[in-house]
Amino acid sequence: MPKTLRWWGLVLTLAVLPGTQAFSDPAGGIGGSGIHPGGIGGTGIHSGGIGGTGIQPGGIGGTGITALGVIQRFGSIYVNGREYALSPQTRYSVDGAAGTAKDLHLGDRVTVQAAADGRTIAQEVRVDHAVIGRVTEVNAAKRQFTILGETFQADEKISIAVRNSGQSLPFKILQVGDVVSVSGLNRGGGYWLATAITRLYPADAAPARVPLLLRGQVDALYPDQNTLEVGATKLKVNGALLRAIQVGQSVVVRGEYTDGETRVESVSPTALAVQDVGNRVSLVGYLDRGGSGWTSDGVSLVESPHTLYANGDAADMRAGSMVAINGEVKAPGVVAVESVTFSINPMDFDLPIIPRMPVLPPALHRPEIERPEFGPPEMEPLVERPELPDND
Repeated sequence: MPKTLRWWGLVLTLAVLPGTQAFSDPAGGIGGSGIHPGGIGGTGIHSGGIGGTGIQPGGIGGTGITALGVIQRFGSIYVNGREYALSPQTRYSVDGAAGTAKDLHLGDRVTVQAAADGRTIAQEVRVDHAVIGRVTEVNAAKRQFTILGETFQADEKISIAVRNSGQSLPFKILQVGDVVSVSGLNRGGGYWLATAITRLYPADAAPARVPLLLRGQVDALYPDQNTLEVGATKLKVNGALLRAIQVGQSVVVRGEYTDGETRVESVSPTALAVQDVGNRVSLVGYLDRGGSGWTSDGVSLVESPHTLYANGDAADMRAGSMVAINGEVKAPGVVAVESVTFSINPMDFDLPIIPRMPVLPPALHRPEIERPEFGPPEMEPLVERPELPDND
């Protein structure tokens, strides 16, 4: 056998043996760090994988994933740049009530619990609206509106969906008195980025009793006044509802408007979004400064010397900054941060590009030209003259 063939045969044999890698880099990555050049802004953080971590689901050995973000695209659902397949076994809820896949809308703020075992399959999808209530102020020029004292900013791409219809209305249609549900990301201090708006009732057709819901952090309690302050909103409540509530807690307030007056029926602590130790976490939201460090959406964030940063560095960790966080649950409600990406748009962060079909130039059809066939000219047949008799 020629030497070249024997050499390639050895290479192929080594390549398929268990635990053997042909042409591997013993150190791996840059200087043996395991961080590969390139990635997002040269950080070595590769786009794709689980919420942009670069970790492929098949390599986690069945570890669970928790994604906190907004629905960016359908086709299953995409959250934080990752596709989550929906199966007949997937469970759905909307503000704590059982739901279906039909209740999911583009821009909805969701928490997805998924299993990573080959394809990433969503086990549970929870839709949590920021607020449900009556619009009290609208600034169409700035694309801002207010509900329950909370101010929402809508970008130019957001339209208003109409409940139980496929209809979509421009933002300028929104008016004071409309009853809407809003999904969004909490910027703190009573300000939100709206990512989805659904009109439940127009102002002139709202019933006397409509639902009320508000999520946020408890900023102050006034037990002697039976008052609760969440974000920029002060609400009158039954004093008994305040006994189990503490300042700094994330809560959901529920009730209704009756003849235009708010009536709070319950104030409940928000369930921890990340609980299972060892789970992977993908989170998109605004940073907030808690008593013991950085938080986002009620999740405590713990950085380390190994945390990677893209589009910035550790000095850019500021309250109100929009970030994408990837890490691992170290304790209920606590995430060890592996990577932070700054300056992102939650609706398109890390989304894979949809390949475009190649545009082929139009085929050029040349008209058929009938060409006469040229052949030898037809010759008249030779006429043989009869022989004349010789008179000699």
